[in-house]
Amino acid sequence: MTTRTPLTHPRPAAAPARPPHPPRNRRGAATALGSAFLLAYLTLSLRRYDHFGSGVDLAIFGQAVKHLAAGQAPVVDLKAPGFLAFGDHFDPIIALAAPFYRIWPDTRVLLCIQALLVAVAVVIIADIATTALGRWRGLSAAAAFGTSVGVQNAVDFDFHEIAFAAPLLALALRAHLLGRWRQCAALTAGLLLVKEDSAFIMLGIAIALAIRGRRALAAGLAAWAVVGLAIVLAIVIPSLSYWHRYTYAPQAKGPWTFFTAGAHSLGTSLVTDGTASRTLVLLLAGAGVIGARSPLIWAVLIPFLARAANTNPAYWGPGFHYNLLIEVALFAALVDALRHRSRAEPVVWALIAWMTAAALACGPLATVISSHDDCSRCRAAHTALAVIPDGATVAADTYLLPHLVDHTTGYLLTPEFTDSTGHPLTPDWVVLDEQTSTYGDPSWVPALTRRLASIYEEVSARDGYVVLHRRVALLVISE
Repeated sequence: MTTRTPLTHPRPAAAPARPPHPPRNRRGAATALGSAFLLAYLTLSLRRYDHFGSGVDLAIFGQAVKHLAAGQAPVVDLKAPGFLAFGDHFDPIIALAAPFYRIWPDTRVLLCIQALLVAVAVVIIADIATTALGRWRGLSAAAAFGTSVGVQNAVDFDFHEIAFAAPLLALALRAHLLGRWRQCAALTAGLLLVKEDSAFIMLGIAIALAIRGRRALAAGLAAWAVVGLAIVLAIVIPSLSYWHRYTYAPQAKGPWTFFTAGAHSLGTSLVTDGTASRTLVLLLAGAGVIGARSPLIWAVLIPFLARAANTNPAYWGPGFHYNLLIEVALFAALVDALRHRSRAEPVVWALIAWMTAAALACGPLATVISSHDDCSRCRAAHTALAVIPDGATVAADTYLLPHLVDHTTGYLLTPEFTDSTGHPLTPDWVVLDEQTSTYGDPSWVPALTRRLASIYEEVSARDGYVVLHRRVALLVISE
């Protein structure tokens, strides 16, 4: 039987590979670090929720998981009655959250799940790094990963299915670094169940496998990524979508204009506007840049360039949750590159330390350390929401919905008072925030209140939160 050993880059004799670090206390230290980050992530997420900073994305997943927990189709009512979540994005992995929602039917359970999943990814990165680099270097790399820009922003931005991919990808890359090629390919293949665009990071890992000389596995993984993506985008999502198409693809007249639009966006994001280029430099610097020497850098570049080719500028920057998996791949590439001693290593660690300090000082986790805001309007918001009875239908502002969807049927309040399909909303209750930042200038809120005056009666108004109840329903109650 042939013994599998980790494949290392060819290096001159003057740069020998580091000896593996003994496992004693290694996993205990990794678990302790992950536990510390779990506490920090929970504090960040739940504090944001309590301060009404969580928005519509948390409400969307809350509604989908709520229905799944009840054994129903994952309907997202706030988009439209009967709107299926899997017709928007293909993310069946969220069904794993349903049993936990049954235990605690509250949208905050999703924030706890996300914090745990990302903390587990920290533990896996710490295990990889301490094995290859030694205890203190490894823990330093894992701590830099846990505080990196992409990770902090992902934890701070509601809940997203991509959190399930973080530990899965970390395990796949751990197998890659240990030379367990089939395990790496199998774990990577599972990413397609997380979200359709995971196919791009799968292609990046396939390229890394090919560079390592595992061409058959690479070809199989690449084929699965391409064919799986095609099936999901051309068949699965259109069959479940309200519009019978994948709505996030650029609307183009034929393949030529589709690729032209992508090429134009790529040029704009990387050169003309430059947002994507600055984001890539920021992410690379946070992981010490040296990871670019590893074949795993393709697991960073392919998905990043796919995002840069999107016509929506929101995909180009360092914000939101889009860089979480890229950070996982970057730090695995960092470990791969540092498995062999390098003269540049002091510079690498200095850059990582500087970027980590900057991320801590300027990132969302800084609010956990420094902020003592008691959120005076939060009490008024809770008072307004307490008026809404369980089981009611209610239209509410983006930042109020996550507090409603677990016990009501919630709809997203828009200036047009329509759902995402253009149909008029008909809820029994409406909760407005006259100081909302949703849709820019909040002047639309008083205008909408005047429009609804003939249909809804004002029940309460305090500190800018207005609760309206349908007059017809009030008449029925009074009779």
